[in-house]
Amino acid sequence: MIRTHPDSPSYRHYPSLKSLRENFTKIMNIIMQEEEEESDDDNEHNTQKIGNKKSRTYDDVAKKYAQHLHQMNQESMLQQSMMNPIKINQSSSSSASNKNNDNSIATKLDMDHVYVTFPQFLWAHTFIGPFSYFFWKKNVTWLRIRQFLVNRGLMKVKPMDASTLVATLCLEQSQVIHYSGRSKDNSDVAVFFFTDFPYVDMNCEYQVASLFTVEINVVTKKMVSAKLDDKDVAPSGALILLWFNTIAAQHVKLHAMANWGTNVKTASADSTDKFFHRNSIVTTVYNYFGYTCFHEYMEEWERQGLLSIGWDANDALRHCFNHGIERDVWQHSNIDELMKHSKLVNFVVKTRGIFFSEFRKHRHLFPKNVNDEAMFIGTILHSLDHTLMEWNLEDPLWLDVNDPVYGKMAELGRIVRVGFVPDVPGLYFHKRFKGSGHPFYDAVYEKAAKVNRKFADNMDTCIIK
Repeated sequence: MIRTHPDSPSYRHYPSLKSLRENFTKIMNIIMQEEEEESDDDNEHNTQKIGNKKSRTYDDVAKKYAQHLHQMNQESMLQQSMMNPIKINQSSSSSASNKNNDNSIATKLDMDHVYVTFPQFLWAHTFIGPFSYFFWKKNVTWLRIRQFLVNRGLMKVKPMDASTLVATLCLEQSQVIHYSGRSKDNSDVAVFFFTDFPYVDMNCEYQVASLFTVEINVVTKKMVSAKLDDKDVAPSGALILLWFNTIAAQHVKLHAMANWGTNVKTASADSTDKFFHRNSIVTTVYNYFGYTCFHEYMEEWERQGLLSIGWDANDALRHCFNHGIERDVWQHSNIDELMKHSKLVNFVVKTRGIFFSEFRKHRHLFPKNVNDEAMFIGTILHSLDHTLMEWNLEDPLWLDVNDPVYGKMAELGRIVRVGFVPDVPGLYFHKRFKGSGHPFYDAVYEKAAKVNRKFADNMDTCIIK
């Protein structure tokens, strides 16, 4: 949960070790009770002994555990929301149903609900919209040309190891928060659980799998195995699923949370400086571009042959967007276990403390209703997710559109990679922490650069891609 009051706790409360043990014991008791009730229906060849009782395979037990844990998390979040509803100060954002209420309540995250004035809207469409539009137009055109040449053998695709790339997408993008722990059979293997996993099938229909599991060897940095529910997934398929999850379900959470770190309303000079105010307008309008406008281009991409017929009519991507935005954030209190295996985790864990420390020092420069956690997510986390998406997937043609099970998602994945992941050129305004001339952003950059200068150089002060 995100609460915009400056003194409120962060949007996620991590449990104690005691509560984790209690939850584990409770869930395992539930599973064992279910196993006893279903024991008469078990097939002898599909079972193994656990203790003195019959049980399903390890994968089935792991799947059940993840489902029960997710259910408990949802129930816990519901109870918290009933006791501590999200309060949104009207000076920062408003929804259509609450725009006249100065103390409105948000029941869930939303990517596109903040109102801007017409001059702000016109400014964004003048100085951002054209550059963004022509950028994806140019890159998508080049994608069509490359696909044509490759399909006719006139151009080759750079070789890649799908198993290594899968490991990179798990460790070096925001979906690293789905890290669950280490395998009991091999401590070098990290396990990632994605419950309620949205995807698009070969009929361009929105689907939800109960559990997507990926195992990564953190020493060799290669995929060990992957499963979508009870089906094994090859590295090439896991690559498509992870990339699609990033663009359609995981990354949109960052966009939605960022709304609580903005303030588009003009306030007194001592509480809202022009730099932060412009950042807020850019973030708000770009969220509108990404959520509301993106779907309008699909019919064109279908005509061009980049997307299969059905993407536009079925609106499957928007269903995946909403699924990702409305579902809770995967609990990741043990994420520090990956610090020595992930450059992203190492950087974020260290820089997060720097950000909050500097925010407290410069609190007087920002409106009171701006949430520091949301601001951190909408600036540093969001921009690094884009940067790493670009660095990790060097060639969009690595996504196999001919995959018989996951190929439709690869179609969209290619378009997003070329047209909507890299930096937008031609912008006249400054958008980086580095060289911002603002005391808060400059202070954060100076310290973050000592952790990882390459990452720090790519930290944006707003959502602008």
